Amino acid sequence: MRKLISLLSIFTIVLSCSSDETSTPVTPPPAPIAKYTITLSAGEGGTVSTTGGEYEAGQTVSVTATPQGEYLFKDWSDGNTDATRTITVSSNSTLTANFEKRKYPLTLNIEGEGEVLEEIVNAGRTTDYDSGTTVKLTAISTGEWSVFDTWGEGIETNENTIQLNINEPLTLNVKFKESSIIVNENVTRIDIPGQSTEYLRASFYNVSGPFHFKSDGENYMFYPGTVFWGQNKPNSKDEIESSPSHSLKRIDGKWEYFKTYDDVKFWGARNFEIIDNFIVVGDGNEIGQDMTDWDGDTYYGEILTQGEIKWTKVNDNNNRGFYHGSTIGDLNNDGYMDIGGAPGQWFEEKQEWRLKIFIQNANGTFTNNDAILDFGDIHNLPFTLDFANVFGDSKDEIITADYGGGDPFANPELNQIKIFSFDEDDNKYKLHWKSSSSTAFYDIGMGATSIKVYDFDNDGIQDISVAREDQQGNSFEIWKGNGDGTFVPHFSTPIWNENELQFREFLLMDVNNDNSMDIVLRPFHYGSLYRNNPVWWNVYQNNGIKLNSLIWLNNQDGTFSNYDTEELKIEGMLVDNVHPYMENGILHFTGTFTTEEGNLYGQDAIDLTTYDIKVNIK
Repeated sequence: MRKLISLLSIFTIVLSCSSDETSTPVTPPPAPIAKYTITLSAGEGGTVSTTGGEYEAGQTVSVTATPQGEYLFKDWSDGNTDATRTITVSSNSTLTANFEKRKYPLTLNIEGEGEVLEEIVNAGRTTDYDSGTTVKLTAISTGEWSVFDTWGEGIETNENTIQLNINEPLTLNVKFKESSIIVNENVTRIDIPGQSTEYLRASFYNVSGPFHFKSDGENYMFYPGTVFWGQNKPNSKDEIESSPSHSLKRIDGKWEYFKTYDDVKFWGARNFEIIDNFIVVGDGNEIGQDMTDWDGDTYYGEILTQGEIKWTKVNDNNNRGFYHGSTIGDLNNDGYMDIGGAPGQWFEEKQEWRLKIFIQNANGTFTNNDAILDFGDIHNLPFTLDFANVFGDSKDEIITADYGGGDPFANPELNQIKIFSFDEDDNKYKLHWKSSSSTAFYDIGMGATSIKVYDFDNDGIQDISVAREDQQGNSFEIWKGNGDGTFVPHFSTPIWNENELQFREFLLMDVNNDNSMDIVLRPFHYGSLYRNNPVWWNVYQNNGIKLNSLIWLNNQDGTFSNYDTEELKIEGMLVDNVHPYMENGILHFTGTFTTEEGNLYGQDAIDLTTYDIKVNIK
């Protein structure tokens, strides 16, 4: 009985507990709703319709990216390319709308030999640029005789460098053309303490003395010192210091100041002559009213490496002379260069001029030996001379020409040429031949300023060329060699008056590479055949130069015609004098100019404008 009660009690307790749990269920709290931050922004060039905010998960956000001005919508930072998009919120996110400027094509069409450079812009390429971009374009010719001409329609300037603002599609038809003249201009400052500005300007104005030379394959121009006295011309050289010489070097086609030669000084250098690496330059001086007071020094140079020249003063002070004409050659066949100068030295006690002859010694010094030349009575003063082997023997001959003036019909000694050959018995140079007709070429007395010997007609016999000047005009002539040391009149140019063309001597060059020697004049002053607008002593009004009348082509028979295939004209160039030289078979002229205003520095510096003029002889 007791066991039954216990079982009933246990059943009752279990039943009671089970009944309580069913009647009172437990409900969990609701989960929180997730929220996220959406950040929207616009890059440069646009806006977004909303900057975002905090949103519940599952919500959607619509946003539009709008470009401004010259910009276009590009994409969103997540790569989406829809300007308007709907974003379903599921996490924090940041999005940026990216914009870019409109791009316009720049197309370059090239005519001729050239290219247009500015970083990635090249000939024949179409490149897209951001709107508003400024592009710098530089036209560069690539052909030897190619020059930039125009950028094409719509671009007014003909400068080879321009800047363009790209705000629309552009096409440039860039044109390069073939030119007969290419000018490389430069400004080089010359600052030499103690050197007068006037002397610097005068030296680079010098007409006769400057010459071109090469060293280690590089090009140089030597300008002998020249004095300047303005309106107060001194009575003699003793009242004024001589001037040091200078040289320029051509670098990348342009002439730059190279060095000053303080030990090579002149009052007024005149002619020079170069044989191989050896040079002679004589001082004409010409200071004072009396020609018998004109005397200066002659210098002998040997071209070395690195543009250097080893200079030697040929004469001592007792043998100074009026060296209007200078020459170099081996008179005694000993392998050393000898020097000649004309008209030479005035001897007061004998009232006569004496041509100067200096024989070079083995140690490089020179000995005066005027007595080696038996010139005879000097009726007409020789202003020039040359040493040349006109006979084909072992020694050079001496050729002279007088300085004329007067009436050749009344004076048969005018317009004369003489040749002196070496007499082994007397150990002297004696007269071998002289011209017999004073009117062979001219009806006025013409003064010879230089002589050059060459086989102009390619017959194996040496001929003689002579440059002539007079107050009435300038000319040059050719005497044809007969093969026996005699010569006959062969050719002469017209006589140009001073308002047409003045020149100071000439150089022999094969400018058209036809194996016949041509003649190039060295112009002076303001004649109408040289200056575009000839106004005496006014470079500004001259408006540039023309070169045709300076270039005389050999007709391959020792007669000459000036170059007229194409006009060789340079407009607007400010230049004093130009000097011809050859480089790789191409004719060049070197020119210089200094102004009185704007580029002089104190008393010893100038800005020198230089030109290298390359001429295409067709």
